[in-house]
Amino acid sequence: MSLKLSIKDINFIKYLFLFLNLPLITPWYDFDRNVSYNPKLQKAYGMILLSGTILRLTYLISNLNKLVNSAQLSVSESFTWCAIYVILALITSVVIFKSCFVDTKKWKILFKNLRCIDRSLKNVGMETNLWKNFYFSFFLKHLVFFTGICFDGYVWVDFMQLPVLHVIIVTCVLEVYYEFFLTVLINALVKSFQSRYQDLNRRAVMVSRDTKIVQKLRALAQDYRLLGESVDLFNDIFGWPIVLMIFHFGLEMVNTLYFHFLILVGKRNKSFNARFSSSISWFWTLFSFLTIVLPVHATHKESRKFIGLLYTMQDYFEERSVEIDALNRLISYSKNFRPKFGAAEFFGINRAIIFSVLANVGTCVVIMFQVDYNETG
Repeated sequence: MSLKLSIKDINFIKYLFLFLNLPLITPWYDFDRNVSYNPKLQKAYGMILLSGTILRLTYLISNLNKLVNSAQLSVSESFTWCAIYVILALITSVVIFKSCFVDTKKWKILFKNLRCIDRSLKNVGMETNLWKNFYFSFFLKHLVFFTGICFDGYVWVDFMQLPVLHVIIVTCVLEVYYEFFLTVLINALVKSFQSRYQDLNRRAVMVSRDTKIVQKLRALAQDYRLLGESVDLFNDIFGWPIVLMIFHFGLEMVNTLYFHFLILVGKRNKSFNARFSSSISWFWTLFSFLTIVLPVHATHKESRKFIGLLYTMQDYFEERSVEIDALNRLISYSKNFRPKFGAAEFFGINRAIIFSVLANVGTCVVIMFQVDYNETG
């Protein structure tokens, strides 16, 4: 196994998967044999992490007054911080619980499907372009994220005049780190789906000139079905975490925007470092949000092309021919497996949600200002 594997080969994700076993973002799973290992020990470890998460949340909420007094937070800001604590703890708890007790079999089926597709499409090979290498881009993202976290920690330590360890506890650094790794995993899987839909579309164009078009298209339609089922498994595994993450992204953007709004209207006078740190936090939150939504939209767009190609191929054959009948059946068959990325069946994930979230963020900022204005009045 190599770190240079292309994302077209699902085995590329092995080392990330093993690394994420430690925080139990992914279940303990033998990638080579496609079986789980030490399930009882995994559940015991998961219970320890869940207990630690609950105790940490209890401590954070019970000591919220320290943050409120040190940072001189308003009523609405205090409420927002409390909500962020709860949402981040829920994200961690839900992911750990699902990895230990719910989703182990779903992960095995997911990787079995993707490996079957890779064998059919002959997806093997290395990524020779360093900038497109998954682990190199992961390293760069992690470096940028770690630098931002360190600078943010420096600002809080300087502002609150508290020890570094205390600031790490109060500012939810561990939970934010957990969410970062979860975002990387979701992004990697969605891009692997997108890559396979692109391969299917290329193969469909190639077989349109083949004499055995019907047989080869049937094979591609089976791959399309497996991909659609894999997307459904992805929704089952990450549905609730994505709902909570989008909620957190919205709260984080509200919190940072409101901070700048108070500075703008003269209600808050903070240092340049605090303003710069808050700006970095806002842009990174937006970036994390987009790294989930935009690849999902691109994958959905690629999946629609396959059915469009089947319709286009009908122009190459005479009406009522065997090929036309076969293409009609394949189109009807494939329509049943069009991928639908969703968040626990609450809403679909597409570009429209970006503007919906941003609009709600703006509304919440206005409401927070009105609440604080009435409180001070």
